[in-house]
Amino acid sequence: MNTFAHDFRNAVVVHFRSKPSKEVVRLRLITILVLMDILSIQLTFIAANLLFVGTPILHGLGFAVGSIIPIFLICAFMVRAYSGPEILKPSASIGGVLLALLISATVLGLIIFSLGVGPHVSRVGVALTFALSAVLMSIIHFFHARYTNRVLGGSLYSIVELHDGARLGAESDPEKDANFFFDPVSPSPASFDRLGHVIGRADRVIVHCATQRRAAWANVLQGMNVHAEFMAREWTDIRPLGIGEHDGSRTVVVARGPLNLHDRIIKRSFDVAFSSMALALLAPVLLVAAIAIKFDSPGPIFFIQPRIGRQNQLFQLIKFRSMRQDCCDKAGAQSTSRQDQRVTRIGNFIRRTSIDELPQFINILKGDMSVVGPRPHAVSSTAEDRLFWDIDNRYWHRHACRPGLTGLAQIQGLRGATGCVKDLIDRVEADLQYLQSWSFWNDIRIVFQTFKVICHTNSF
Repeated sequence: MNTFAHDFRNAVVVHFRSKPSKEVVRLRLITILVLMDILSIQLTFIAANLLFVGTPILHGLGFAVGSIIPIFLICAFMVRAYSGPEILKPSASIGGVLLALLISATVLGLIIFSLGVGPHVSRVGVALTFALSAVLMSIIHFFHARYTNRVLGGSLYSIVELHDGARLGAESDPEKDANFFFDPVSPSPASFDRLGHVIGRADRVIVHCATQRRAAWANVLQGMNVHAEFMAREWTDIRPLGIGEHDGSRTVVVARGPLNLHDRIIKRSFDVAFSSMALALLAPVLLVAAIAIKFDSPGPIFFIQPRIGRQNQLFQLIKFRSMRQDCCDKAGAQSTSRQDQRVTRIGNFIRRTSIDELPQFINILKGDMSVVGPRPHAVSSTAEDRLFWDIDNRYWHRHACRPGLTGLAQIQGLRGATGCVKDLIDRVEADLQYLQSWSFWNDIRIVFQTFKVICHTNSF
């Protein structure tokens, strides 16, 4: 009896949350989707030939289609149209492929213009090919996402949980859970072989063990060719970002400084170039909006409001005035409602079309804001009559970078009034996700996807 008790302290209870080898299934599903997209472009080219055989619409269409496929594939992988999470959601999958088509159409147009072959290529034919491809790919991606969910069981990755010295709970499944003896302190070749078979080709291994046994388990798992993590509930409130080192000892990273110099130069250069071009191209829209605001109601054209910016410092945000002058709320204590009587007739239109936000390109040029980043909030913004920072203590973390004209939360539909606490928490989650996974190409993806949500149901 004592021998069994000693052995069970070294036992590992294994929970299979999903079947291993999903990596192969994912690769096969993504490959099929890529091939179907290529086939879609080719089929739409054939359809254009059948519909308009013998007409000028076919001029140069073969050259255009031959160029579209490699350009489209590059754009699709750039915007992560075939990334794991995207292939599980029909809307995300369709949005990704349509965004890739839009970018590839823009790139192809620039190529045709730069090579001077425009007169030899039918614009109608190219437009028809893109339009038919968009329809066919949308249908394919919709049904592929549903099929992928069914094949993968709704979970993208296979997970194996190792419980060191713990008994199976009442919720255990005898067909999926098993016990075996393994001592991470002094493992044998036979026990290593058994552990290898248990882990298999799992995408992720999570170990539940006592703190003093983590070093032994780390030593074991570092040679298992698998992504492994420890369950560390004591760090839940601290939310570490990574592991560092100082004087030969490990440190836990809880906050990151600014981007490195190279990335800061790239981001700032993009901000200046994009905002300058936007102000030049949108000058007629800005002028018409300014005149309309001036004639619609008395008061200034612009609304200047203190907002919380980088490093939690205040800056003066510039917007087109959309409310009556006597009702403007500079502190932002009252969120705008759908039928808000404070909003003017022109204000209602420019808010629904996001035109009221365009003067913020001036803030970007000044360095107060960036094109992409967490949206800046007014100092008295509330959800359910609670200040934002009283709802979620991570709220201040989102100000580790310049606020943005658009951001990850906006393209996910998280915009408009914060009617409930969940609205604020969801936005904070999205903002922190953006900060933790920043890349220049991710900024470009967000900019392109913003065009899909310029006019949104939550814009009022």
